[in-house]
Amino acid sequence: MAAGYVNACGSVEARQAVAHFHESEKDHVILANGCSGALELALTALLDTDSILLVPQPGFPLYQVICESHGAKVIHYRLLANQNWECDLQHIQELLLQFGERVCGILINNPSNPTGAVFSLQHLQDLVRLCEQYQVPIIADEVYGDLTFQGHSFYPLASVASELGRQVPVITASGIGKQYLLPGWRVGWIVFHDK
Repeated sequence: MAAGYVNACGSVEARQAVAHFHESEKDHVILANGCSGALELALTALLDTDSILLVPQPGFPLYQVICESHGAKVIHYRLLANQNWECDLQHIQELLLQFGERVCGILINNPSNPTGAVFSLQHLQDLVRLCEQYQVPIIADEVYGDLTFQGHSFYPLASVASELGRQVPVITASGIGKQYLLPGWRVGWIVFHDK
């Protein structure tokens, strides 16, 4: 059909292309208005009034805007400047212990905006294991995936979680504008990885 409405989750062909890229299934893909729109869909599904989302500091301010628009709260976890801007796992664990079941998820932005950090495979494995221990889903903002300088490798969090037995749900958010260098195209998606 050249003109008309498509499925609200996106056309079958587009969802299949995204699913293929993320080694997933089309029924686990929802297309959105850019990665920002995709993040809003994912967070809206997770957030309740008074729930908490753990987000990186420094980090992208949109996460807080979306959370607060739903009556939820963000709590910042530290990124360690002296350790290549990796997540402070001890601080995250302290926050998970302090806030318990109010924490509805943790947002991981890799490659990071604004630090430019690209997390090592070992660091991502440690993050996944920590989230598994506390049964916290991961929202992986990977809109800058594969945009790395020489000598750095990007590892999708869903792939890392899969290699560790898929014990942690991962919602991947990305888009065409950054990752495929098509600014202005405003095509984003979320992909659900959960057994």
